Amino acid sequence: MIVVLPMIAAVMCGGKGTRMGLSNNEKPLLKIKGKTLIGWVINALLDSQRFVKIVGVSSPSAPQTSRFLQYHYRQLIDVIEAEGANYSDDLSSLLDKIRPSKTFVVSADLPLLSPKTIRKIVKSCTSLHSPCISIVLEESFVRRLGIKPSIVFKIDKQEYCHSGIMIIDSSKSKTLQNLDEYYLIMNEKEIAINVNTPMDLNVAKKLIYSISQEHSELCQEYLL
Repeated sequence: MIVVLPMIAAVMCGGKGTRMGLSNNEKPLLKIKGKTLIGWVINALLDSQRFVKIVGVSSPSAPQTSRFLQYHYRQLIDVIEAEGANYSDDLSSLLDKIRPSKTFVVSADLPLLSPKTIRKIVKSCTSLHSPCISIVLEESFVRRLGIKPSIVFKIDKQEYCHSGIMIIDSSKSKTLQNLDEYYLIMNEKEIAINVNTPMDLNVAKKLIYSISQEHSELCQEYLL
């Protein structure tokens, strides 16, 4: 008998964002078109209507982000403060608290993420039964968008990079260590831009504008 677990979304937003060179601001609170990076992500998750709960995972390194979430999304999401030692430990701590569950893990620095893309990812993973599904992109695709990936790895001699999105079924594993990981390749602009540097932020601003233009043109063609 297959037990279908409800899906929870977890937004990882407790990092220090040191590569951005920020002094007074926190990376999730940087703005594009008047909206914070984390605001773009949370709104896309809410609008996708695919999750029974959304959790923001902050840390002592991101106090402004915690306050922002508690004020602006207090009735829409839960906010959990992890220790902030590192990404892996924070994620492990979260999974222990919400176990057993199927968790859509996403970084707070993916401002192009859309409800449509989220629904596509969830649908693509429905028939997969791995305890961990990582959404990856071809490294050449990401570079063509003007982004230099921070981490590149190989699968069968082909180079890929992580999108910052995973789906983890914590009922199938008690730890993140030695987790059987399945790589799902999706070359989508909406998940290609992790904002880690000022250059990434500039590319994201340009792509958000171009994607908005594409959607507008498609709507006009439909109306005509």
